[in-house]
Amino acid sequence: MRILVVGPWWDTGMWSEYVSRAFQLLGHTTSLLRYSSDLHRSLGIRDRIRRKLLGSDRFQIERTLDSALNDNVNLIHRVDEFQPDLLFVLKGEPFLPETLATVKKRLKGPMIHWSGDNPFWFPNIVGSFGIYDHFFVADEHYVDKVLEHGGHNVSYLAHAVDEEVYSEDIEPSSQKCDVIFVGDSRHQMGHLPENWRRVEFVEAVAGIGCNLAIYGRGWDKLPQEYDLHASVRAETLLPATRVAAAYKSSSIVLNVHHAQMVDGTNMRTFEAGALGAFQLVDQRKSLNSLFNPPEDIVCYSSVSNLVELVSHYLNNPKERLLIAEKTKKAVLNKHTYRKRMNEVLGLVVGDAS
Repeated sequence: MRILVVGPWWDTGMWSEYVSRAFQLLGHTTSLLRYSSDLHRSLGIRDRIRRKLLGSDRFQIERTLDSALNDNVNLIHRVDEFQPDLLFVLKGEPFLPETLATVKKRLKGPMIHWSGDNPFWFPNIVGSFGIYDHFFVADEHYVDKVLEHGGHNVSYLAHAVDEEVYSEDIEPSSQKCDVIFVGDSRHQMGHLPENWRRVEFVEAVAGIGCNLAIYGRGWDKLPQEYDLHASVRAETLLPATRVAAAYKSSSIVLNVHHAQMVDGTNMRTFEAGALGAFQLVDQRKSLNSLFNPPEDIVCYSSVSNLVELVSHYLNNPKERLLIAEKTKKAVLNKHTYRKRMNEVLGLVVGDAS
């Protein structure tokens, strides 16, 4: 089968690549089209001059619109050139419903979507619910809501891991720590109401005096009285291979979901698990079907509960390592991208291997 994967260009993760590689491992011919890559390239001299002439606000708006225009045109052209049997869009927030309707008329097979975020954040995605032949969401909480807004064949598809990138064979970083958190603070995102949940959990761990390492954006914007400032090692997210090495050098990986994940589980859950790293993850409904807590993963329910668990597992390394090994086994057996894409093909085209 010829499968066209259309996904976002990210500087820290390779979701698009993970999905494309999984289809290849299943024996299919794939082509990968990344969108939004124009927004991440460095500005050349001409763009810097243009920004100065137009002003930074107008320049950024025009740059965003130009990128979206190119993405929409490139999608149509790639479909015409590659002639896929299946079009698989990951998020796809730049694509106009009109573009997707045009593409659908030219396809000889189904067009499907997988949303790793809250799909209702993105107007173009909401407007396209009814165009896709099958719509997957990484959080089961959104299934009925998408159906109510015109979607059909809506299914829950949990996140996963690429076991080659997050491999136990990766050497740990030389910068060891007791607890690590890799992620943005997410307390202020501009287009969303403030949410301090993640900040509160990380701050609680900082307050117990352990060796905490934080990598991510936004933490520097917090009030100076926060204890966690002393633990920020880099005000940026780490690329996948560096994240893996950092997780392996830590006694505990702290997992705090963003508020958009109501019942679902993020990528971090499976990526840390595949490495054999021990993690503490905030309770989510889906964890009970994906794992067997607390046997193969440990969840916390409140700030005080998290503090208790951090102290307990820092003082009980054998127990920590035993659970981490069970987490790794569960992830590699059930939660790889290859298994997820096999599930997709079984549901959409009846072609699971």
